[in-house]
Amino acid sequence: MRRGFAAVAWLVALLVFPTAARAADGAAPSDDTSPTPKDPKKEVPPDAVPDSTRKAGFFDALVDSSMKRSWREGDTRFFFASTIDVGFLYVRPRASVGYGRPHDTWFGIDANPTIAGPGAGAYGGLRLAVPHFDIRVGGRYFAAFQHSFLQKRDKYTRLDLESTALPSATTLTLETEANADIPAGPGDILLLASVSYLPNLPANQNVFEESLRVIVDPPWVLRGRVGYGLRFGDHGQISVGLVGDFVHVPERKTTLVRVGPIVRLALSRSFEVRGSFVPRVVSPDDLGLLDSDFTELGLRWRWGTD
Repeated sequence: MRRGFAAVAWLVALLVFPTAARAADGAAPSDDTSPTPKDPKKEVPPDAVPDSTRKAGFFDALVDSSMKRSWREGDTRFFFASTIDVGFLYVRPRASVGYGRPHDTWFGIDANPTIAGPGAGAYGGLRLAVPHFDIRVGGRYFAAFQHSFLQKRDKYTRLDLESTALPSATTLTLETEANADIPAGPGDILLLASVSYLPNLPANQNVFEESLRVIVDPPWVLRGRVGYGLRFGDHGQISVGLVGDFVHVPERKTTLVRVGPIVRLALSRSFEVRGSFVPRVVSPDDLGLLDSDFTELGLRWRWGTD
């Protein structure tokens, strides 16, 4: 396990740090990131070296030149698309049906099962995506393998979370989430806001919401994220950012704060290396790493009908 983690960390470091030379626009790392195409209408200086003859840098050479640079280049149409995230102890496939350009500008339905170490579940809902903004509304069901419902108290520890005194936790979370990235300087301002509602939980019991990674006294959870991501590479294929997460549980009168880096490397419009390392820095609970956001350390593959 240590060797596998070290190999992934070495790969991310190798792909990111030597390339901080050129910036380009792109989508927020929290979204379906893809290499940003160059504007075909942009005037090319007379003394510029043509792309076909210019020697590509090592990291630009990793981009698949035989494919379209971005999903933004496709035609508007009805489509079926899929996204699969595979990483350390998780598999997250997602299917989408809609109208527009998949993974870029579209409206339709998202559905995905969730298979991970803590449990299994499924999500379904509507999504609207346009350049630099997307919003989704839906519901997520999750059945925990490792965690049970919790008796109410002001503070929890890791041992409390592993208690089996109450039945195994099952949750239905109704959620609205909006993401935005605002081009600013050599990168993007990254914004996220979500409102979650957990109905029909047992009376006088709390629960660990596995996706939000916070102990909830139902029904409401409010989340915000703000950060900045730098873009590198001729195709904007590398993104390195720093984000802060704020998760507020009104009934507990508590706010969880996380701060840390996120990394994306788009090898083509279909393949990405992705990592999120956002540890908890402020919390009323002592759950070790369970309330930190290490939910991404792996690969993303995307596909869509033409």
